Amino acid sequence: MTTPRPKNRETENENQRPDKEGTPPRPATEPKGAEGSSNSGRTETDPATGAPND
Repeated sequence: MTTPRPKNRETENENQRPDKEGTPPRPATEPKGAEGSSNSGRTETDPATGAPND
């Protein structure tokens, strides 16, 4: 039988892998090179008015 996992936060980031020196860790399930691929920082429409962003 395996040892039980601790209930504290010591295993909180065990599924993270470091991206590069000085950057926060990324999820281990995210493929390398995926950062920034789907989040441009802008929405297609303005959330307040619904008007399209150009």
